[in-house]
Amino acid sequence: MSTSPTTTSPTQTSPVVINKSLICQDSTVSSGVQIAIGTVLHPRSSIIISDGAGPIIIGENNIIEELVQIINKSPEPMIIGSNNLFEVGSYIECKSIGNGNVFEPKCKILKNTIIKDQCSIGAGCIISEDKICENNTVIAQTQSSQIQTTSTLPYDHHSSIHTTHLELLHKSIPLFHTIKKTPILEK
Repeated sequence: MSTSPTTTSPTQTSPVVINKSLICQDSTVSSGVQIAIGTVLHPRSSIIISDGAGPIIIGENNIIEELVQIINKSPEPMIIGSNNLFEVGSYIECKSIGNGNVFEPKCKILKNTIIKDQCSIGAGCIISEDKICENNTVIAQTQSSQIQTTSTLPYDHHSSIHTTHLELLHKSIPLFHTIKKTPILEK
């Protein structure tokens, strides 16, 4: 068996280095919102700070899809971690969100709620006020009730799919949408 150096074939693509956020022109972002690198805001998404409310601080590499509403009505800051996916039409008015969470379409997270790391909130689920979702919580909606359990799947499954999704969005969104020019903040 010979050991030859590995080469990249012409069909393989090099990884995309994400060094900026993509904020579509027709999204709404209040002044006072801080968005870290790699995050993608789809068209018609909204990140709103109500009058008298604290800032919204969003971590790296989040995906915020169409019609998502993230609203801070509290005088305290709303902190959102990194690598979260907010799917179409989700409504977020919580206190804080950790890392690696998935918010499926049309779910609602109400005020003073804390979502820790690697949680999945199912389509159409409503998370009541003042709830704490511990790490790896999965909440799904049936026809008659909500079911809550704990996931045993390794985080690697979500993170590899999330990274590929981000790379695709950073390549494709600028081809079809106008991107807002945003100032680059140095750490």
